[in-house]
Amino acid sequence: MNLMLGCRDVARNVSRAQDEDFRGWARMATRLHLFLCPPCRAYARDIAALHRRIGSTKPDGLEQRLSTDVRQRVHDAIDNEDGTPS
Repeated sequence: MNLMLGCRDVARNVSRAQDEDFRGWARMATRLHLFLCPPCRAYARDIAALHRRIGSTKPDGLEQRLSTDVRQRVHDAIDNEDGTPS
């Protein structure tokens, strides 16, 4: 595993870490990057503050109420670099 992640990977990991258990090499690589990159460190602080202010944004059962197709399109849009569905 590459221990030096790019800023985009770190931004994704920081956001994901707010909602799920985040362990292992990816967490270590993210923390190393945050130690070395002041802009990403500021982003991580901002995301944490935003998460504290708004709380959990995932209502219980919302994902289960979406069709498989819609869930896949949402996941694809999140994974796409520019954020638009492919």
